[in-house]
Amino acid sequence: MPAPHVTDELRARLDATLAPAYTIVRELGGGGMSRVFLAEDMRLGRQVVVKLLSPELGAGVSADRFEREIRLAARLQHPHIVPLLTAGEVDGLPYYTMPFVAGASLRERLQAGPLPAHEAQAILRDVAKALAYAHRQGIVHRDIKPENVLLSEGSAVVTDFGIARAISAASTVAGSATITQLGTQIGTPAYMAPEQAAGDPDVDFRADLYAFGVMAYELLAGRHPFSERRTAHALIVAHMTEQPTPLATLTSEVTPSMESIVMQCLGKDPLERPASASDVVAALDAPLGAPMPRVVTPPAVAPAATIAVLPFANMSGDPDNEYFSDGITDDIISALTQVPGLRVAARASAFSYKGRNEALGTIGRTLGVASVLQGSVRRAGNRIRVTAQLMSAHDGFQMWSERFDRELDDIFAIQDEIARSIVERSELTLGLKQAAPLVGRPTDDLQAYELYLRGREAVQQRTPASMRRALDFFQQAIARDAQFARAHLAIAEAYIGLGVYQAMPPREARAQAEAAIARGVALKPDLAAVPFLRAQLKLYLRPDWPSAGDDLTESLRRDPNDALANVYMAYVHGLLGVRSERTRWAAQAVARDPLSPFVRGIAGMSHYVTGDYEAALRLYDEGLALDPNSVLCLWQSGMSLDRLGCFDESLRRFDRAVDLSRGAALMLSFRHRALFRLGRVEEARNVMASLRDRARTEYIGESVWLSALLDGDEDEIAAAVQLNIDAGTGPTTLSMSVDRELAAQLSHPRLGPLVRQLSLHAERASG
Repeated sequence: MPAPHVTDELRARLDATLAPAYTIVRELGGGGMSRVFLAEDMRLGRQVVVKLLSPELGAGVSADRFEREIRLAARLQHPHIVPLLTAGEVDGLPYYTMPFVAGASLRERLQAGPLPAHEAQAILRDVAKALAYAHRQGIVHRDIKPENVLLSEGSAVVTDFGIARAISAASTVAGSATITQLGTQIGTPAYMAPEQAAGDPDVDFRADLYAFGVMAYELLAGRHPFSERRTAHALIVAHMTEQPTPLATLTSEVTPSMESIVMQCLGKDPLERPASASDVVAALDAPLGAPMPRVVTPPAVAPAATIAVLPFANMSGDPDNEYFSDGITDDIISALTQVPGLRVAARASAFSYKGRNEALGTIGRTLGVASVLQGSVRRAGNRIRVTAQLMSAHDGFQMWSERFDRELDDIFAIQDEIARSIVERSELTLGLKQAAPLVGRPTDDLQAYELYLRGREAVQQRTPASMRRALDFFQQAIARDAQFARAHLAIAEAYIGLGVYQAMPPREARAQAEAAIARGVALKPDLAAVPFLRAQLKLYLRPDWPSAGDDLTESLRRDPNDALANVYMAYVHGLLGVRSERTRWAAQAVARDPLSPFVRGIAGMSHYVTGDYEAALRLYDEGLALDPNSVLCLWQSGMSLDRLGCFDESLRRFDRAVDLSRGAALMLSFRHRALFRLGRVEEARNVMASLRDRARTEYIGESVWLSALLDGDEDEIAAAVQLNIDAGTGPTTLSMSVDRELAAQLSHPRLGPLVRQLSLHAERASG
């Protein structure tokens, strides 16, 4: 049905508002959201498009707020995005202008029938590049559809970026009902992601990927994936519940690889979709017929000798006992990883299902396992009840079940019995020929063990504050039982973490960690964690990257499936500049722990240190899709965005990292960097001043030095470098991330000797 015509009176007022800069030539039409006019830019002699929000929609929108909201979108500058030029209001109705693009819309092209695969791939690649760029700037389109894609001069451009969000954000209280009523028009039911259709106000970039998938399907098949659904309601239900007909059954031109990427985008669950639009670009850059990569491709049928141990549920009624049930799960995982031939899903991926009622089949496919161990823990005084069930991930069949009612002091025997029962059952169902090793009794002091478990829980949070808490718990455990070897190694891990996060001088952290490792080894020489901890020391606090690689090799000999050892091997190869091995190890790590944002973060760092910033950013964004609060991924993605020139989004991510880390000096130093990049010099120097003040009373590592480099003040730089020399700071990933344009400062006659003392080589600093 044609859109209602704008009244002559309103058009006259629009003409008057735009004069003398623009003159309306004619009305081009429009839809439910806006009326569209062609206008002449009188000063520059060019044609522009003016879009005026419809009276029905505009009445519920604050024009001032709308203009403020689209300023961010107006900063988008990309060859496949139609830029916004100006914005304003007429009679309270917001309008905005953009260049006129001579050419047809993709909708008009579709009306001619299905596109040849090569033409569709070229158009989709252009749109995906636009999405990847906008998403890096923090802007989600929310209304991707053929009408918003224009074809001109052999390429595709996307229009109306940021408009749907601006309309939603600028809605007034009085107009919110109107916005809600028109919400389906803002989102367009035919292209609406399931979570968007469900009314989720916090939809993210993955909603754009879903709409992209619908549009891609339509391009290739010549029909909408749910073309038989004729009403808005029926379309929404289909998006949420129905699977499209496979593309290959509708057209012979679509290769399996092209079908794969389109169907990934159409995943009902956002986590099933590609982790970023950059991944879609990478897939579409491949020649037709080449395999399309995917973040995670679980095997259709998992190998039999595979298991995931899900977090045991805390049934005690006291949330404070969560650490205990998690600790029992951890120890069972550790015991099972020692069984030759049995692959155990990584802890981070298994723990991502904590509190979720996910189908066993989904867990099995995602983690690539054939069986799943579930359980619960209930504590009451000195009694404990542990239940455990071993289930087939394929059909949900219960393979084994047991309930243990014991004294709390029997917890180690319970863990051992569970591990033994699994492997004994595995001899029948998994083809293994070796009994489970004894879990062992790490300490005779149950309170020391509980303190150790509390420390393990704190370590998993991976912040400076949590590492300090963990260290305190571990030291209390040792005070109760000095023979507790595992607790000594845990102390080493906490000290390494504090050194990495610049929360204590590296020289001190290194000495304490080395001493703790030595004490642990003296008590129990064969502890599996020792080679990995030594590798961490050599990566961060006593740089010796080749030797770190040797330690990781030994760690992997003991447990080839250890995702952390795999990803740090990727990091070592990145630091050594061996890209091919870096890429192989990183992919292997992600496959072993597909739901871990931390693994994605370290994999990203392995690409960052070789200057592969786009690839690094893709991995960080994948990590943030798994956990939007990952400080590591926020911080590191901010660094990559900085290198790619996306300073606004870089600042946003550093700001978020500062908040989540509770003002960690390390994160503040990178906020300083982003402010300086954006020309907000006074704000940047205020951050610098606060860092200097903190440095007088607390150790803040390289933070002051990195900030001083940007200010370019020789005295500040010299003082900051000396501070790090005195503290024993070595060349870390931070040191090697200073900007290329600062290389000259690092080789300054006055600063050079100081830099050399710091063991920071100019060639590393320059890229």
